[in-house]
Amino acid sequence: MTAMQSRILGPEVDRTRFGLGSAYTVELFTPDEVAEVSSAVRDVPAELRHECWRTSGDCGMATIGEPLYRNRERLDYYAASARRENLPLYRHFRFAHERVAGFFEERYGVPVVYAESLAVPGFHVFTFDRPGEYDGGGWHVDGLYAQVPYLAARQREVEGVVNFTLPIEVPDGGSGMDLEDNRPDSFQPGGGPAVTVPYVPGSLMFTEFDHWHRIAGSRCFEPGQRRVTMQGHGVRFRGRLLLFW
Repeated sequence: MTAMQSRILGPEVDRTRFGLGSAYTVELFTPDEVAEVSSAVRDVPAELRHECWRTSGDCGMATIGEPLYRNRERLDYYAASARRENLPLYRHFRFAHERVAGFFEERYGVPVVYAESLAVPGFHVFTFDRPGEYDGGGWHVDGLYAQVPYLAARQREVEGVVNFTLPIEVPDGGSGMDLEDNRPDSFQPGGGPAVTVPYVPGSLMFTEFDHWHRIAGSRCFEPGQRRVTMQGHGVRFRGRLLLFW
């Protein structure tokens, strides 16, 4: 598998380097369009929202859609959820899906497609009830295409990957993504040059390699803050870009 090749078309893309790694950001949505997506998140049908966990009154997390990373041990349930939820989820957020897909089609020059048994890109919804500092996520590498049995059996045909986050709501004190490059003298991921890419509502953040990364911490100055992001992964496969979550 090689790095994704782009045609450098469409809106201007900013590149942030960390060692040999790169993270990219591009402004895709105006503030009014961000507010439209945020409203759709608040009005999402209850059957598409899945509560994940909640601490003792301070912080909670939900997903809109059922992501693969939370269902690695129950792939039959994941596939059934995708077949049940993909169409209503896509229709509810059609505007956001079409904008993101259109950008990637311009960048890579291949059509974006979806699969019936793979969840379409969905959303993380974190709620912060009180002001304060909240920890980020755990360090990890996505590599999710290797966890889809169909793709895992055909890894030699995967020509590239893309992982993206579209911030919709960000706490008033900020949040983002931490990334680390690999060290050339180690077989362990990460440990090299690092960077934190701040989340900006409406600006798509993406990488074209499976980097060591985590959700950065969040700071809230006022109560009742949220961190809402659209999430997805893509593989370039047989002349198409397959997006899923």
